[in-house]
Amino acid sequence: MKAIIFEDEKTVRTVLKRILLKESVDVLDFDGSENPIEIIQQEKPDFILLDIGLKNADGLDILKKINSLDFRPYVVVVSGHTEHRYIIEAMKLGAYDYITKPFDIERIKNVVNEIKQSLRLKVISSIPKEEVVANSPAMKEVLKLVGRAAASKEPVLITGESGTGKEVIANLIHNFSNRSDKPFIAINMAAVPIGLVESELFGYEKGAFTGADKSKEGKFLQANGGTLFLDEIGEMPLEVQGKLLRAIQEMEIVPVGSKKPLKIDVRIVAATNKDLIKLIAEGKFREDLFYRISVFEIHLPTLKERKEDIPDLVNLFTKRALSQLGLKSGGFTQESMKFLMNYSYPGNVRELKNLVFKLITTYRDRPITPDLLPANIKGEEEKSFDWKKGFEIEVKKFLTRKRKNIYIKLIEEAEYILIKEAIKFTEGNISEAAKLLGLHRNTIARKIKELEIEIKEDEI
Repeated sequence: MKAIIFEDEKTVRTVLKRILLKESVDVLDFDGSENPIEIIQQEKPDFILLDIGLKNADGLDILKKINSLDFRPYVVVVSGHTEHRYIIEAMKLGAYDYITKPFDIERIKNVVNEIKQSLRLKVISSIPKEEVVANSPAMKEVLKLVGRAAASKEPVLITGESGTGKEVIANLIHNFSNRSDKPFIAINMAAVPIGLVESELFGYEKGAFTGADKSKEGKFLQANGGTLFLDEIGEMPLEVQGKLLRAIQEMEIVPVGSKKPLKIDVRIVAATNKDLIKLIAEGKFREDLFYRISVFEIHLPTLKERKEDIPDLVNLFTKRALSQLGLKSGGFTQESMKFLMNYSYPGNVRELKNLVFKLITTYRDRPITPDLLPANIKGEEEKSFDWKKGFEIEVKKFLTRKRKNIYIKLIEEAEYILIKEAIKFTEGNISEAAKLLGLHRNTIARKIKELEIEIKEDEI
């Protein structure tokens, strides 16, 4: 194993070199006056100990240039800069670790041995070429139905638990249909406030209602010639269902505030995680609409019913995460994959995807070994956190500082966290969030406005 030290203080350089030699590492050391990138390209070390504050070079700039190399070694920053901005920037640029001076010799040894272990471990790197993973018998049956549905113009209903990948299948149907060169427009019915569903679907004319200062195309017109994906169709208000049925049957729509019907050519693909038959019995879903949208019905298996697909799904999500972060290496070891294979995934594919992205984002190009996996994935119980005690401490702080309106402020803060986290957890599904919190979806919508809750797309 080979390492390079870039450090302009001769004493520190000597100490670091001595530590590495005792750890059976071949070492080259430089003060930074030479061209570090040329040296790295020539020597191709396994890892680098890099000082940020070199006299003749900027360590962060060197780290940035290392990222652009085809050959990318591990980089451990050893610096006298303790300010948070240097630490954050170094880790952002892909440093394996950041050790501040004066450093603990044992800390250096531990990092070196971690890197040794990482280099020995086999990281899963085979990436499926296709964006859809379907090696399991259950998913192969799904693909057969996708092929039949793609050859037809009739509506399709995709059913399955939350997180099973219904929109992925809807996209697949569209991409293999004769409409693949036309728009694919998706709308999540659960994320649209009840009063806006009709105008979102069919559009509206200028002056149709307060605030309508100009006309707007609805999703049907945006999808004209292509496919309209109606996600969580079970959340659609009953009063709009009749108009949707007419639009599908007649292939024409009437924008809100208009009397002129517009002809359309749209393929409908709908999806739900609810039992529509049960909703029909409860008077919450139209029976005639159900039969119209379910000419083709495709049921997606849960992830625990298609465990054969987990390795390829992990690799697919790893590839995407590495690409987003600009990393050239990283992934899960075979030992970690065994734990991933044995977990039950109540959140299905979505939970697996979020787990992979979270771990790759946290540990970047470091191989994800079992010790880095969350406790629940390994079947271990998480350490309990006494949130009540924490809340009690916050209350005492407010009282000690003699803050005013303590009750209102704390309740609002609690509401803000509860609602924001519930919406993030349900990926923007207001109805599902309301169900989990035991509130009406209108209450959730009102609170979002009152508390000025903003959920960024990358948080969902």
